[in-house]
Amino acid sequence: MVLEGYLKFKRQKVTWCFGLDELKCCMIYGSVFLGHDTGPFHPENPQRLIKTIRLLEEKGAIRWTKVEEPVKASLDDLTLVHEEDYINHVEEAVAKGQKYLDPDTPISKDSFDVALFAAGAAILGCKKVLHEGFDACFVLQRPPGHHAGRRGRALGAPTQGFCIFNNVAIAAMYLLEKCNVGSTAIFDFDCHHGNGTQEIFYSDGRVLYISTHQDGRTAYPGTGFIDEVGDGDGEGFNINIPLPPFTGDDVYEEVLRSIVEKVLAESRPSVLLFSAGFDAHKDDPITSLNLSTKSFVEIAEMTKRLRQSGCTKGFIFILEGGYGVGLPEGVYSILATLMGSHSLVIDEKTFSTSAVKDRCVKVMNEVSEKVLRPYWGL
Repeated sequence: MVLEGYLKFKRQKVTWCFGLDELKCCMIYGSVFLGHDTGPFHPENPQRLIKTIRLLEEKGAIRWTKVEEPVKASLDDLTLVHEEDYINHVEEAVAKGQKYLDPDTPISKDSFDVALFAAGAAILGCKKVLHEGFDACFVLQRPPGHHAGRRGRALGAPTQGFCIFNNVAIAAMYLLEKCNVGSTAIFDFDCHHGNGTQEIFYSDGRVLYISTHQDGRTAYPGTGFIDEVGDGDGEGFNINIPLPPFTGDDVYEEVLRSIVEKVLAESRPSVLLFSAGFDAHKDDPITSLNLSTKSFVEIAEMTKRLRQSGCTKGFIFILEGGYGVGLPEGVYSILATLMGSHSLVIDEKTFSTSAVKDRCVKVMNEVSEKVLRPYWGL
């Protein structure tokens, strides 16, 4: 097994029961992702992946998922999204032994190569779904990417937010430019708005970008507002759903069903990509949303409904944030749900206060008025 040799975990017997609605899944992971050394006290550190793999092993999910080693992206792959000057800047900063790209984003001697593997893993996930018969692929990589724009910092954000290259954007452009996929969509459920991804595709009607995130007035990077709908060919293809702090599962489930799923069903993307961040979990140490693993299960259930209705051909989950227990538990919850496990234990549903719920209803109504009705007819 690809995991053996560098991670030693106890094997635990787990009983799995599968239904007829299970999806064929694979996972991209390798020890190379542990080589991006951000220091022991930085929230985006190798322990994130070690703890996630450990839980997947303990729960038995690894045994039911084909695990593939990542491959390195080429520099040409990076230029699908990023300007050459920025790529050279990152490579030179690493070669010179710099410790940081910016105050939020530390780097180490292997960071450039690891970032190439992260982007390559996202591309490999696309190939697995397009060419090898997998319904879904989970790319379990680091560093994350959705804050990185064409030249690094995006939309006036003060930093790159732990990101080096935009893995999900590179995957989307690879699908469009190299695989002749007609259209794709990105659903970003990280707690932080994907300002880099929005910047890259803001004028590109081939890519629908939907983001649920904590309101930018209360969280980094301070972007992602409802009236940012795209421009030119991309007008109407950028949908932001900024949620107030302490939003619970009750409201998030309604957002998924009444906005996200309906737009995805209408757009019918050839491939659906996910910026899979788990920092919206109620126990994440650096954010303020109030979701449990139940919301991640709901995302996976939505994915299965879209697959069953023929809205899209496949799904690639590409890891973004998540800095507490919500990351391993969230990844496991999604994989177990996709694979049809009936032994999954789901957290108790979280509820929003009446004040938070009122603010969320206002957000959903505003999204309907400014984005859904004018551009999607919902």
